[in-house]
Amino acid sequence: MKPGVPQERLSSGPANATYVYCLVHSKARPSLRGAPDSVPGAGPVRLLQIDREIWAAVADAPLEHFAGDALQQEMQDVEGISRHALAHASVIEFFFRRSPVIPLKLLTLFSSEEKVTVHVRSRLATLKRMFASLSGREEWAVRIIAGEVDREAARTLDSGRAYLTLKKRLQERSATTSRKTVRALDSALRSLGRVAVKSRKDTFSAAAKGRPYVAGGSFLVDAKRRALWTKQISLVTAAMDDAGHRLEVSGPWPPYHFVSR
Repeated sequence: MKPGVPQERLSSGPANATYVYCLVHSKARPSLRGAPDSVPGAGPVRLLQIDREIWAAVADAPLEHFAGDALQQEMQDVEGISRHALAHASVIEFFFRRSPVIPLKLLTLFSSEEKVTVHVRSRLATLKRMFASLSGREEWAVRIIAGEVDREAARTLDSGRAYLTLKKRLQERSATTSRKTVRALDSALRSLGRVAVKSRKDTFSAAAKGRPYVAGGSFLVDAKRRALWTKQISLVTAAMDDAGHRLEVSGPWPPYHFVSR
């Protein structure tokens, strides 16, 4: 099952569609105490039991907001997209802090609760295998920016000549990334991958004049091995810093990049 499902064709009928945030694996009914607000326009987050241990985090989605020009116009605005995306992620992360989850895509809509139940139940065998593979694991995102440490240094140089010399070197480096740099960043990511259960390499825009080379990926890590992961992150960060590159890491997150199959 992919991390989201195609939005159903919402036509005349019930006043509400059903918005689905994620699937949750829990033997007991998950608590909603402290649950964040829904995406703009949707009702409060609630739970729909799919199977004995699988729940869907859902909300009522009034068609006057979620079907038609109103939503399309809001999704053309960057701030509108951000409001929906942040609220969607907040709900998923709320459940993830308590139980394994399978995140669904932003604006996953069904015409009714019944359609949600039928759709998910038809994939129960696959979903149960997926939950088994995700239980006790968390996603971390890593990005390495080539030459970024030198860029920070350039901002603090007192000598105008030294600044211009370093700035020229950085521009040349951005336009033509050396094989040595590419291998170094790839090696750093591979060393992190050896600590993770799974990893997925991300794709970034090609380096160009004024735009540095960037490499990164997503890593699925056993929560019980978080100390080992953070130790490895520290070692790789130090090595990258010594080589003039900057490593950024964020997490833990729900397994957004590991639920596509």
